[in-house]
Amino acid sequence: MRNDKRQHQKESLKRLGEALFQNLKAHEHMSLTYSAEDSLFIRLNQSKVRQASEVIQGYLTLDFISHHRHTKSTFLTTGDLTTDLKTAFQVLEYCREECKYLPDDPYLILPQQGENSDEEHYGSLPEVETIAATLLNPTHSHDLVGLLTSGTLIRSHMNSKGQFHWFSTDNFHFDYSLYTPSQKAIKAIYAGTHWQNHEYLSHIEKAKKQLKILEKTPKKITPGRYRAYFAPEAVAEFVSKLSWSGLSGGALMQGRSPLKKLSEGRASLSPLFSLDENFHKGLTPRFNEFGDIAPLRLPLITKGKLLSPLINRRTAQEYNLQQNAASEQEQARSPLIHPGHLKEEMALSKLGTGLYISNLHYLNWSDLQHGRLTGMTRYGCFWVENGEIVSPIEDLRFDETLYHFWGDALEDLGDQSVLVPQIFSYGERSLGGAFVPGMLVKDFSFTL
Repeated sequence: MRNDKRQHQKESLKRLGEALFQNLKAHEHMSLTYSAEDSLFIRLNQSKVRQASEVIQGYLTLDFISHHRHTKSTFLTTGDLTTDLKTAFQVLEYCREECKYLPDDPYLILPQQGENSDEEHYGSLPEVETIAATLLNPTHSHDLVGLLTSGTLIRSHMNSKGQFHWFSTDNFHFDYSLYTPSQKAIKAIYAGTHWQNHEYLSHIEKAKKQLKILEKTPKKITPGRYRAYFAPEAVAEFVSKLSWSGLSGGALMQGRSPLKKLSEGRASLSPLFSLDENFHKGLTPRFNEFGDIAPLRLPLITKGKLLSPLINRRTAQEYNLQQNAASEQEQARSPLIHPGHLKEEMALSKLGTGLYISNLHYLNWSDLQHGRLTGMTRYGCFWVENGEIVSPIEDLRFDETLYHFWGDALEDLGDQSVLVPQIFSYGERSLGGAFVPGMLVKDFSFTL
């Protein structure tokens, strides 16, 4: 999206907000949250472009407070200020009417003037005119299936106390699979803010090499404990599951966090394991739904010790804690696991004999209080002997506690933390992702 178009959106949003705020009564407060995108979607199947489309949309959420009552309402904007103002005033009246019938909110968070912010991140996105050839030329003899998503994402927050935040970024991700004739697949993601053809080709070549091995007869693994290497995409699945409630201050106070034992000092993780909330990469805005700005780096777990959970202003008020500008859901928005010393090219030799796990899915807590996770291996997972991939494996179910695989069983972490992006597009494209390395675990429990 061009700079002048972003600036026009920013100024239109400010004018809309000012008009709404001027209409508020003495006992009323309001925050506005804006979410927009200009995205290109290209779907591929059997190494052919099957669909190409562009989505340009924006949503505005009114967070309205009257006396001690609170409600929210969201509508789809048109980009025309006159039309959007008319809709916004209708939504405001709806919120006023709804608040008449709502109970008081005991932990109400009022808007504050606070600090303002303005971030613009410009990338180098794949060229629309040549992207089909760029994607397909290296895979003309293979069955490529995937979805390329590319474009600009915008988030903004403003309130009736005069606070204003703006964040925009360019990014892309290509979520793809290569299939064998027998319909076995290798899955990978190439993502970032600056498209580099040589990086994409490197991704494809790695997937091709693994694809050849998939044609071999898969090895059936009996249940038991195995030495295992988890690729970054698999590690990101663990981090994603932990982010839902494990790092939440509210969840810890309510006893529904898998890190409760860690927070109470009854368990520890490996000194090799450190996890931050890190906004240096510009993947997602630092401001939250309350207008608070998080620090650029917030250490969460350092050398196996829980330093700070994620605490928003509402949780802080309810439990008398110190807030650190966490999101409303208190999920990690930009998690980063500190890298270790294991070079990627040495991963197989360091593994020796065991399992190479590329991807995981269907993760769930089998014992939340003890941090125990269950899930399945997926796509290109292999049996390794003496540092060499021997054969693919049949899908496995695992059941293991994070206090083990991030604890005493953690042997090393990869020397680079790579981006594994959020690729959800339910209603709109997601922001953020995790920067994670691969990890080597000396024994891991597979149950089926």
